[in-house]
Amino acid sequence: SQAAMCRAEEQQGALSPLAVAAAKQQKTEAQPYVKVRGRLVDLSAFKHPGGNVINYFYGLDATNAFDAFHGHSRRAEIILKSLPDLAEEPADAIKQPEAHVSAMAELYADWRARGLFEPRPVSAGLYGLAVTATIVLTWVLAPTYPVMAGLLVGLAWAHCGFLQHMGGHRELGWFSLPWQHFFEGLLKGGSASWWRNRHNKHHAKTNVIGEDGDLRTTPFFAWDATLAKKVHSWSLATQAFTFIPALGAYVFLFAFTVRKYVVVKNMWHELALMVSHYALFSAALAKAGCTLPAALTYYCIGYAFQGIYLGFFFALSHFAVERLDSSTTWLDQAMRGTVDWACDSAFAGYVSGFLNVQIEHHMAPQMPMENLRHVAKDCKKLAAKLDLPHRDLTFLGAVRLMLGGLYTVGREELQRRKSVTAAAAAVLDKLHAD
Repeated sequence: SQAAMCRAEEQQGALSPLAVAAAKQQKTEAQPYVKVRGRLVDLSAFKHPGGNVINYFYGLDATNAFDAFHGHSRRAEIILKSLPDLAEEPADAIKQPEAHVSAMAELYADWRARGLFEPRPVSAGLYGLAVTATIVLTWVLAPTYPVMAGLLVGLAWAHCGFLQHMGGHRELGWFSLPWQHFFEGLLKGGSASWWRNRHNKHHAKTNVIGEDGDLRTTPFFAWDATLAKKVHSWSLATQAFTFIPALGAYVFLFAFTVRKYVVVKNMWHELALMVSHYALFSAALAKAGCTLPAALTYYCIGYAFQGIYLGFFFALSHFAVERLDSSTTWLDQAMRGTVDWACDSAFAGYVSGFLNVQIEHHMAPQMPMENLRHVAKDCKKLAAKLDLPHRDLTFLGAVRLMLGGLYTVGREELQRRKSVTAAAAAVLDKLHAD
């Protein structure tokens, strides 16, 4: 089958363009239904309030995904119960390991019984207060030390990104969205809705080419043989060395995309928050006596350092691991599509915005970040039981995996191109001789 072909090629290290196209075609042709807790739920007349992310699960068991995305939502449970059942499962339905689904459901139930999904407002509040205080400090420093203040505000904006991440995943209960708007909109000048639209798809199909938007690093960088074919040769030769500096352009590049999204989607409250962000920072810097050149230095350095900091820690846990096919189970994609590093360390957690415990976060995205390291042992035990990988690296090991992946993939693709060119030249020489 097409799914089997994808899985076979995936085990060889990369999905070919043919396999990627086959997987997309199979998903497109799938009937609009999902399997949730044993029910075949007919979605042919259903429009998902959260957008088209549900389409990624057509024809698949979405039990774990539903619980992960809607664990705090009584409304979602009511909607699910109101939807009709499909008469029978299609004969060509994709088969997934039922043991993965049931084991993950049991683990969710255990974690809920232990109170591990309950919000942690005190620790989150102290974290948020420290970041807010840091931003205020940068306003004081900016007139005299604009470069230092820029680096410090870039660090603070990166942590605003980590804090809004908590709200975007609803881990703070009813206060989640106001929290996200405060840190993403007012303090950082971004869009909470744009982030949720993009990030939910990343969680839905982690490391699936064509569905996980975070893999769109071409034509400049690639960690796998499939996407490497879309990268320029000059970039492949240097990508291991240029990736981290290039992250400095990340925030600048997305600035237009984010604002366009807000206007097109009529998110006027978010546009108002963006305007309020610039008004607040302009007023604070002016009151502190900051000149226009110093303010521009402060903002540009802040944007660049924010991009480097966020992108670096995200890349450590995601980019250099396997590319998966679209029918991979929720549990399998969490285990194979991410890695942990220093997952028992609270210090590493706060420094990286808890991007060091991504296996656990992808298994249970609504769990408070501070609790993730406490469930790592459960995840390791389950991985061993089901013969799945649970990779917990050191910080340096994660860095080597990320940068080494760039170096190796770049060299291998350049060698492949060289071989193809040499073979073509040999054929032309032979034709010319004949």
